[in-house]
Amino acid sequence: MKRYVKSGLAVLLSAILLTVTACSGNNGAANSPESSASPSASEASSPEAIDPLGKYDPPIELTTIRSIGAEQAYDPGENIDKNTIYDYYEQKLGIKIKNNWTVNNEYDAKLKIAIASNDLPDFFKVSAADLPTLIENDMIMDITEIWDKTASPDTKSEFTKDGGRQIKTATFNGKMMAIPQTDSPYNSMNYVWVRKDWLKELNLPEPKTMTDLFQISEAFAKRDTGGNGKAYGLSLSKLLNLSGYFAGYHLYPKQWVKDASGNLIYGSLDPNMKTALQQLQDMFKAGQIDPEFGVKDESKELEMIANDRVGLLYGAFWHSAAFGSAVKDDKLVQDWGVYPIPSIDDNPALSLTSAAVSNYYVINKKAKNPEAVIKLLNLWIDYVLHPNEENNVLVFGQAHKDTGKFFWEINPVVAFSQDANVQSGDLIPRALATGDTSLLGTDVDRNSRYEAVKKYLEGEVTFPNWLQYMIAGEGGSMALMFDAYNKDLFHFNEFSGAPTPTMGDKMSVLNAKEDEVVTKIIMGALSVDEYDNFISEWKKLGGDQITVEVNEWYKSQQ
Repeated sequence: MKRYVKSGLAVLLSAILLTVTACSGNNGAANSPESSASPSASEASSPEAIDPLGKYDPPIELTTIRSIGAEQAYDPGENIDKNTIYDYYEQKLGIKIKNNWTVNNEYDAKLKIAIASNDLPDFFKVSAADLPTLIENDMIMDITEIWDKTASPDTKSEFTKDGGRQIKTATFNGKMMAIPQTDSPYNSMNYVWVRKDWLKELNLPEPKTMTDLFQISEAFAKRDTGGNGKAYGLSLSKLLNLSGYFAGYHLYPKQWVKDASGNLIYGSLDPNMKTALQQLQDMFKAGQIDPEFGVKDESKELEMIANDRVGLLYGAFWHSAAFGSAVKDDKLVQDWGVYPIPSIDDNPALSLTSAAVSNYYVINKKAKNPEAVIKLLNLWIDYVLHPNEENNVLVFGQAHKDTGKFFWEINPVVAFSQDANVQSGDLIPRALATGDTSLLGTDVDRNSRYEAVKKYLEGEVTFPNWLQYMIAGEGGSMALMFDAYNKDLFHFNEFSGAPTPTMGDKMSVLNAKEDEVVTKIIMGALSVDEYDNFISEWKKLGGDQITVEVNEWYKSQQ
């Protein structure tokens, strides 16, 4: 987040924090009734389904370990060991949460020591890289049956909004060994952001095809910037934000894709990459791409946007938050449009995404009340889907309302909605068109975006209102996400496991080599045919072995 500086920072932080803290797929469902059940000290052995929000009486204790940032906000007199949020879990579920230890950083290193000494709490968070070690050493519990009995209907539903892809990553040899900390794979959708006022000025088409995009790039590069420096067409930085561009050619570099025989191959090795790179090289030679893009960071890119030197780029759904120069003195001075990524042919372009999970929650094989961990998750999901003045303590603390401080990271088990923004792309425009705010439900993020868009449409032209209009308004990036979701316009990485051994040793070097070659080809320092040499070198430098390991993983998932 800190890469977006100056005027856009506060707004971007607010927008992203709202999205994270209030992720929800709520369509206005009523709150679930609180259970009055009083389960025994361990319900795991019961053949019957367990009350998902049943309260333990007497209370039980669950131990865990935590990594919490030094900047984490707390209510007065509270800390990570004693706080209102932990108290709420005890009040509602009869679960006392005890932190065996906490750290501000180096959590993974300290966890490795705990694993080596077999000094582990009842449950804890673990990285995808460390999860296999715990499984191989028989240190964590198979939670297949516990999940089936204890996970609430809401929890089970939320964990399958992506077709069950993320929860499948926690399955080993047919056993569910962990709870994935899910997130939305659809939030990584690619878009084209374009200055609509320039399209109108130059009588250019909207970017519905790659031919349109090339025409726009050429024309934008010839614009008079009014003394602000040379104009360029397609905006690039050293981060090579080109996944949307390559997807327009149906190419998926740095993803694993199926070949005709059903095996996985690395998308960067597709020989058709040369065609897409040749086009970029031609654009560079024609002066459409900044010759300093290879060393330009995103702050420099934003500066060029502010100075009207570029107005065409591939970006994310939230990218309007980066265009702080769009509104000045309560007037729109840069009119941007957001569009689906165009295709080189009649087949629609697919946005690259992944079901890979970075972190999981695991349960110690020695835990006395393993089902209690699932109950913690159920209560969190209950807030996500049915926020109210009581359970919003899990995000807002003692104030029970937004005061600019967020406490969600204090929660011991957290998962994020897989389709909240997808659904917002349908519900917010419909609420705006009909005036029926009941469509929004009680979801904090959705209602906040709705209010900002409504104010913008009523003439309150501020940057925060405008950026939300571009995201959540009619035809905005979320509406496009909803449309893409319904049309299945996403290309999932076929590999979603933990890094393989050779990946851990070699992948960073291979990625750096790939970026170097792509950059040099675009700049004309290498011919496009040099990409063939890169493919050969990639295979020799560990790529072939990585491919073997990836396919071994893939076969184990079938």
